Amino acid sequence: MALSLDFLAKTLLDAPVGRVEQTIQEIIKRPVCLDVLEQKLISETTYKRKIVISFGQIPIVHATVRFDSKLIPKLIMTELLQKKEGIGNILRKHDIAVQRNNLEIYVEPNGKKITREYEIWYDDLIWFDITEEIRLDLLNSCQNR
Repeated sequence: MALSLDFLAKTLLDAPVGRVEQTIQEIIKRPVCLDVLEQKLISETTYKRKIVISFGQIPIVHATVRFDSKLIPKLIMTELLQKKEGIGNILRKHDIAVQRNNLEIYVEPNGKKITREYEIWYDDLIWFDITEEIRLDLLNSCQNR
């Protein structure tokens, strides 16, 4: 049974930091895949990472993450540079509790897509700037597969 787009939006927007992937899996009751599409150095110490969370060939979330290597501990940076795991998994693995500061959330009038920008803070420092596009219509269609 498909869930309402409003319910899906609230569920994903309320997901704890670093738990969007797991929240999507709980909604569709199937595994999803997080892929790092690209990660590159864009200035002396600043990186840009593009990821997609998908179910099969269906992209549900596209995100762009910016982070500065001089602000993040070496152990965390080493794992980020390996591009094997999502940021949330890396932070949880090291028991690092962070906070989200939402900057902007936009829900399309038809309710099919959410765009949000937020920061992830640790110890009064911005570790990550994230822009996400969440396709609620595609997420909804994945529930019926």
